Amino acid sequence: MRRAVKLLFDEGYIQTIRGKGSIVLNSNRVTFPFSRIESYKELVANNHLHSENDILQMTDHVDVPKNLLFGAPSLKSQLIVRRRIVDQVPTIVDYDYINEQVAADIPKQAALNSLFHYFEHDLGLKINYAIKHITVESADYDDLKYLGIEKYVPILVVRSETRLSDNRILSYTESRHRADKFSSVEFARRHE
Repeated sequence: MRRAVKLLFDEGYIQTIRGKGSIVLNSNRVTFPFSRIESYKELVANNHLHSENDILQMTDHVDVPKNLLFGAPSLKSQLIVRRRIVDQVPTIVDYDYINEQVAADIPKQAALNSLFHYFEHDLGLKINYAIKHITVESADYDDLKYLGIEKYVPILVVRSETRLSDNRILSYTESRHRADKFSSVEFARRHE
């Protein structure tokens, strides 16, 4: 029982008050997590969203753009560009640059379903951590075209480097979110 209460406390669902017990905090929220690694498919399932993916591009032997390299050496990758459509509204475009030395020739069905599921379950890779850089930027031409937005709608951009347990680079991703449809909630605690 204590372990369950501690878990609820750590996840931000309850607040314990000495001498008064525990109270339930507002947990009705949809989150795009930054403090943990979660696949888009897991995010959709956890938030009970209706979402569809479509593949806009799959290209082999692509150099990773310099703005995504985080100071690492360049590498050849398979580029997969996917659009996320939430409740029939194009909301996110993901540019995934997959290290061809780790995973080459990714099947289209894996890209439509879940790359993380494919990496972990089909290839047996162990994803360890990601470094994420978050900015708000003006929409570019592809954002206007793929998301069907006006150029005044800002874009929240998450650039990340994902590494395996042996520290090899698995992928670089640029995830471009419509800022008018984006929300992120993180639970933070100052004192226990």
